This record gives sequence, structure tokens and C-alpha cells, in this order.
Amino acid sequence: MPETSGSQPPGGSAAWASWVAFAGIMLMLIGVFSVIAGLAALTDDGYIKNASLHEVFLVSFKALGVFWILIGILKVMTGWALIQGREWARIVTVILVFLSAISHLLDLTSQPYLSVLMIALDVVILYGVTVRWQAAKIGMGD
Repeated sequence: MPETSGSQPPGGSAAWASWVAFAGIMLMLIGVFSVIAGLAALTDDGYIKNASLHEVFLVSFKALGVFWILIGILKVMTGWALIQGREWARIVTVILVFLSAISHLLDLTSQPYLSVLMIALDVVILYGVTVRWQAAKIGMGD
């Protein structure tokens, strides 16, 4: 077995591949949560606490509900592709997580705990897909 220079062993890392798999599973899970929250926002005016205002930062509750449903469906599909190690899924995940965090930031005043939790999960997913991607891809068998 030839020796390599540097501190990293050749062949990638299964640990980083596990981080990407975790990020994919979490992305799918919060995608389902987003769809459920979107359906609740569409059907129940009292779902978001400040319902008397009829909007969150110039966005109507109905529009926010539709956005959550669409982004949730995209999260589930992208999470599945991410688990399979698709390169495009990594890029789409970064974009979806960014949009999701912004949408929950808009909802921060009406649902602070849920919004902070979702933003934190978005940051964990972002970490999983951006740190050591090449080592993770090799660890996944690519």
C-alpha cells in the first residue's frame, strides 16, 4: 500500500458520507413538516398567531402556506437525491435551505420557537452538505 503525504487517509470518509446522509434525511423530514405547515396555514387562519394582521412582513398567510408546500415538496425530492450522492442535489439543497431560513425568519414574530428550531435545522443541513463534500462523495462510493 503506497504511503500518501498529509494527514488524511486516502479514499474519503464514511463519517462525512454519514453527515450527508443525515442531512438528506433531515431535509426530507423538514420537507414533510413544511408541507404540513403549509396546509395548516392555507386551511386555518389561526395557525399563525397574528392572524388579525392577515400578513407576515407584507406576505399573506395563504402565500406563505403555498410557498411552504412547494418548498417542502422540493425538499423531499432533493433530500432523496442527496442521499444518493447527486452533485446537483447539493447545490439545490443550499438554495432550498437558504429560502427556508428566510421564510422562517419572516415568520419569527408569530411563531418564534418553531422558526428558531427550523432555522437551526437548516443550518445543520447546510453544514452537512458544504463541509468536506469531496471526502463524503468518495465515502459514498463515487
